[in-house]
Amino acid sequence: MAVIFVSFGAGYGGSLLAEDLTSSDTTTQASTTITQNSSTKVASQETTNSIAAVYNNVSPSVVSITSTSTTYSFFGGPETEEGAGTGMIISSSGYILTNKHVVPSGTQTVQVTTSNGNQYTATVVARDSTNDLAVIKINATGLMAVTLGDSSQIQVGNSVLAIGNALGQFQNSLSSGIISGTNRTITAGDDSGFNISSETLTGLLQTDAAINPGNSGGPLVDVATGQVIGIDTAVSSDGEDIGFAIPINQAKTFIASYLSARSN
Repeated sequence: MAVIFVSFGAGYGGSLLAEDLTSSDTTTQASTTITQNSSTKVASQETTNSIAAVYNNVSPSVVSITSTSTTYSFFGGPETEEGAGTGMIISSSGYILTNKHVVPSGTQTVQVTTSNGNQYTATVVARDSTNDLAVIKINATGLMAVTLGDSSQIQVGNSVLAIGNALGQFQNSLSSGIISGTNRTITAGDDSGFNISSETLTGLLQTDAAINPGNSGGPLVDVATGQVIGIDTAVSSDGEDIGFAIPINQAKTFIASYLSARSN
């Protein structure tokens, strides 16, 4: 399956039985149907409220990222490329988790916009050599950090939300879906047209929640717990509603390793 990184720019006999009911039974059946429909509406409203509550709790910790970097054309000449992605605040002191391909080697400037519109210049402080993960830092305090969950507990069918800078211009856009698969392995590459490098990513979560260009680095959130269980990373170029996220447990290992290195 050909898969590309999310772009930076700007992705199923009752009626017969009812006919045999007497008029009295029909009335009872109609009453039951009304009750069932009412319950369905209540359940649907509860789901909507839950999604809204989770979004309102997580979105203040989601940031939009823009960057400029130097790339090289087919003929070898340097070119300045602008990019857009997403990140999530992981500490109140300004550390932000994102994808490595949002701030690749050669990145010259990184700008972060928080959910309240504040803008900061960021510094790339760590890139994972074995995974599509990076940590950037802004000079700010008192920030609201996401709560990291346990991705090992996620099962196919769990409801999830993706929050990100869709198309690089619609900040903190929300999409919803389910976990469609776990432990996926893909080969991912940048679709810029110049960078033909690719990377194999393993152990990924698959989701049908819409992941659009600019969503890279944003949180995939478990609706049941309100916790981040993945980092939106890639989308299939061959199908619809086939997106991938790095499990948050992989990121925890990277974050712990970086913090340990800083303390030594």
